[in-house]
Amino acid sequence: MTTKQQSFLSEIIEPFAGSREDEMLEKYTAYIELLRQRTREANLTGIRDPNDIAVKVIGDALVPLQDAPTDFLEEAPEELLDVGSGAGIPGIVYAILWPDTEIVLLESQKKRIEFLHDAVTELGLSNVEILEGRAETHAHALKWRERFDLVTCRALNPLPISLELCLPFLALNGHFLTFKGNNPNDEVKQADFALNKLGGGPIDLRHYVAGPGANRCSALWIQKTGLTPDRYPRKEGIPAKRPLRGSR
Repeated sequence: MTTKQQSFLSEIIEPFAGSREDEMLEKYTAYIELLRQRTREANLTGIRDPNDIAVKVIGDALVPLQDAPTDFLEEAPEELLDVGSGAGIPGIVYAILWPDTEIVLLESQKKRIEFLHDAVTELGLSNVEILEGRAETHAHALKWRERFDLVTCRALNPLPISLELCLPFLALNGHFLTFKGNNPNDEVKQADFALNKLGGGPIDLRHYVAGPGANRCSALWIQKTGLTPDRYPRKEGIPAKRPLRGSR
């Protein structure tokens, strides 16, 4: 990255860095460079320009925390799960921000898993564990079920599918965070039935702009208000084929 590009990245992370700005800048710079080097071979992200990655990867993960329903910037989550982590977006961004948080990256695709292992090693992220496989399987393991106080997901699945795959991992009173475009109202309406079935509370929709030149997006925060019935998530592939939709 050029000095100008690093300055641009520094402006994005400065509100979140405090006394760790130099350390975080170094790690985020290394992460951006790694993404750029490896993205073609592993189909990691369609974003190539370092400034775009700074906004659409780093800023897109950090900025919603400024208006979160819980002050995670004051008190970091103890354990975080990133479902369908892909290139570690946003899980690796949060692992750098919160070095004392235990972070698990759940991913099923081999090339992306290889990238995650390389990224964790190169960035020296001792607080990260990579979990290989699918949410439908791991969510039924006692080790992982209803454990995490923050679960994140950047997958492009419709919201009812993401809810079924993610809420079973979430501890009671924990928060689920997913990211959508400017107007996710239709998805929010479609998710009402799934929330009722899975133990999710109301959707707290908060708009944000990730950085200079970015479009307005939406962070959807959902608190776990009830336990998820044992039958969810359903068997592999079923949540996507038959999403939880209907009426209460």
